[in-house]
Amino acid sequence: MNRLISRLQDEARIVCGVSANLAKQYGWSLLWTRVVTIGLVVTNPSISLAAYFIVAVVMSQKTSRF
Repeated sequence: MNRLISRLQDEARIVCGVSANLAKQYGWSLLWTRVVTIGLVVTNPSISLAAYFIVAVVMSQKTSRF
C-alpha cells in the first residue's frame, strides 16, 4: 500500500500528465487529484475517459503554443 501511495504522489506523468498539471496549476494535492480522477473513471468510465483525454489534448496544445 505504501508503494501505491508513493507512486500516486510522484510528480512523474502516469497517463498524459493531466492530474499532475491540474494539481500544479490549481495548488491541489497530487495524491487526491489522482484519487478523485481514478474514482470518476471507475464510477463512469466512458464520460470520464473522454473528458480526461480531451483535457489532455487541450493541455498539450496550450503548452505547445508557447
